[in-house]
Amino acid sequence: MGSRTSTVSRKNTTVINFARSHAQIRVSIGFSCTISEIQNTGHSRRISPW
Repeated sequence: MGSRTSTVSRKNTTVINFARSHAQIRVSIGFSCTISEIQNTGHSRRISPW
């Protein structure tokens, strides 16, 4: 019984860690996309006379 509970808690910890790392990856990807978009708009604005 005790070993079963430790296995379940270990599995939950793995799921939580996986979700946390996945969220961090998604945030970093969205952040880099936003940065590239800002750079692109600033670049095109600098090129065009208006």
